[in-house]
Amino acid sequence: MSGSGEMPSRGWATYYVVILTAMLSLNLMDRQLLAVVAEPIKIEFALTDTQLGLLTGLIFAGVFALASIPVAWLADHANRVAILTVCGTLWSLTTLATGVVNGFSQMVLTRAGLAVGESGCHPCAVSLIAGYVPVERRGRALAIYSMAGPIGFLVVGIVGGGIADHFGWRGSFLALGAASLVVAFLAATTLPEPKRVPAPEGETRRERKAYRQILAKASYRNLLLGAAFAGVATYGIAAWANVFAIRYFGWTPGQVGAVFGTLGTIAGLFGTWLGGRLSDWLSPKDTRWLMWVPALAGLLAIPFDAAGAFANSVTVLFVTSPVGVLFRTLPLAPVAAAIQRLAADDVRARAAATVGVLGTLMGLGIGPTVVGFLSDALKPLFLNDALRIGLVALVVPQALCAYHFLRAARSITHELIE
Repeated sequence: MSGSGEMPSRGWATYYVVILTAMLSLNLMDRQLLAVVAEPIKIEFALTDTQLGLLTGLIFAGVFALASIPVAWLADHANRVAILTVCGTLWSLTTLATGVVNGFSQMVLTRAGLAVGESGCHPCAVSLIAGYVPVERRGRALAIYSMAGPIGFLVVGIVGGGIADHFGWRGSFLALGAASLVVAFLAATTLPEPKRVPAPEGETRRERKAYRQILAKASYRNLLLGAAFAGVATYGIAAWANVFAIRYFGWTPGQVGAVFGTLGTIAGLFGTWLGGRLSDWLSPKDTRWLMWVPALAGLLAIPFDAAGAFANSVTVLFVTSPVGVLFRTLPLAPVAAAIQRLAADDVRARAAATVGVLGTLMGLGIGPTVVGFLSDALKPLFLNDALRIGLVALVVPQALCAYHFLRAARSITHELIE
């Protein structure tokens, strides 16, 4: 197929999309597993919360950011299946290696290697899907691929936590690393490299101009900042949620993953669906609702996140945690819709990717690290409640996210293309 430039049959294309979805799902699972079993690791290696925050946040995010640029360039110019195979093998091996580390410094190295490997998954996968699936079915294919996120977060909590309960935290890294290695092998041996379609002459210049034009829009810049601050709160809470339940309520990683992972996934899927329905219903009446809905959701998440941080019983956590997740995921669809209406057709993907990458890097880099630092720094004053204070501090970026979405609403009506 790579030599002919023809699309594969529908059946083969579906198989290729499923393999790529499985790779992304395992990518996210291997990344998130440390947060699931962080408390047993902290106890075994006598780590501080700051060190845990660095491992789950800044170290991974910093290396991921540096590696993403050259890997993405390679994905545009070299064999994508080969790059994906090398990257998948690397992150699989570093996940396996995490299961045999003996301290903080070794874990820093495995997290850095994991970040390098995982930086190649998404750019290669979406480019391959475009080569496997025709335009008229590509939206559905990408929707299937996007399901890797909630699937990964659900499975890593249940499976990763369950394995940790029965075989220790090292066993969970070894099991998921082995699973990732198997899927990387399937990708290497069964995915074809589709032929690239050369861009028409002058298209690159037009795309650069269109990209500069969207960056000049105040609504897009505020949307970008709003999504980034939302990422700080979301990743900060996600990195410490398991630790919180284990530390304050004595739950095991498997129990936390099974209960709160399931509740969070259901709430997240419903929040994403509800956000899309609300934006479709309200934006025809007033396009500012594309940003008012995310702003309102950001504000509504604050009391539930704060109440969850000070929860004195699991019952309170049962209510506050999923509702907080619902409000934090509700902006996803309106923000995505706003981007598509602000950007010209030939830079919509890049405009969406810019929002996603900045939100992930800023959120993952700052959120978990700040919570861990505050937990250690405030321990002399608040003793065992220091982690609660660190989590409550995340209402600040949550409020800033709402502020920037409101700022975006002020100019979005005049800056929409369609």
